Order: sequence, then C-alpha cells, then structure tokens
Amino acid sequence: MANLKRVGDLEIEQDLDYQERVWFIQRIAWFVMALATLAGLLGVFGTGLLSNAKAGKQTDPLWVEYERFERFQSQTKLRIHFNPNSEHADEIRVWFKRDYIENVQLQQVTPEPKSVEAQSDRLIYTFSHPKADQPTAVTFYMQPDKIGALSGSVGLETGSPISFNQLVYP
Repeated sequence: MANLKRVGDLEIEQDLDYQERVWFIQRIAWFVMALATLAGLLGVFGTGLLSNAKAGKQTDPLWVEYERFERFQSQTKLRIHFNPNSEHADEIRVWFKRDYIENVQLQQVTPEPKSVEAQSDRLIYTFSHPKADQPTAVTFYMQPDKIGALSGSVGLETGSPISFNQLVYP
C-alpha cells in the first residue's frame, strides 16, 4: 500500500518498490532498443557489415558473394567468381541446387548465359568464357519468394559444391 508523505502542505502518495520495478523495466527496454539499433546498423536486418558474406576461398576455382540477411521479395544479388583454370576451356558450366532456385525469382543474369539446362536436382547455366586465363564473375539478380531459412548450393560440373545459407525476413 502506498505511503502518504507530507511535503510542505502537500500529502504525496508514493510506492518506491513499484517505482523501482518500473525503472528496472525501462532500463531493460532501453538496452533492447540499443541492441536492435546496433544490429540494424551492422546489417542484421539487411545490407551491411554482418550481412555481406563469402562462401568458398578466393583461391578456389569458384567462390560466391551473397547477403546472409534478405527481405522477402526485395531484389538481391548473388555473385559467383571463377578463377583461371585449365578445365574451364572456352565455357563455364555452373549449377545451382534446384531447391534454392525454386524459392527465388530470378530477375536477371549478367552476363547472359549461353544456355540453361534443367535436371532433376539442379539447374546448369552455361556461360561463354573466351579468356580462360583471367578471373571472371557472373551476377544473379533475384528476389526471395520464401520467408525464413533458405539454403543453397552452387558448383562447377567438375568441382565440389559450395553451400550457403540465407535468412529471409518478411
């Protein structure tokens, strides 16, 4: 029960235990808001330092740049880098796990693929590569069509796959 305290001609009702609980809850809320702001600035909710990711080593024949955190139906890009390799010859054949491609809308591929081949578990994109002694990159512009965790794999026909994971926010 509140205690009445006399201050001059006034009688003030106060409950210090209740007030201290309110102050404690306010401090927790300030801390949570500060963490959310910091996470947003670092890229947890979209493009930023924590969102930018690479899969594979830059010295491998293939490596991928992508965003860990995406927004539902907002455009994003996935960039695949190819290092010089005698196996590439004059064309590069790269495949995507079909489960990943079915959960995104492919908007554009730069440069355009020479051909696209569908198999039961993957899609194979073939690109011309006239300068096999130089590194090159292909950019896939897409929009996620699924909210939640999205995992994908990409690889060269002759190499081991590279896996990556993304989280798509509503």
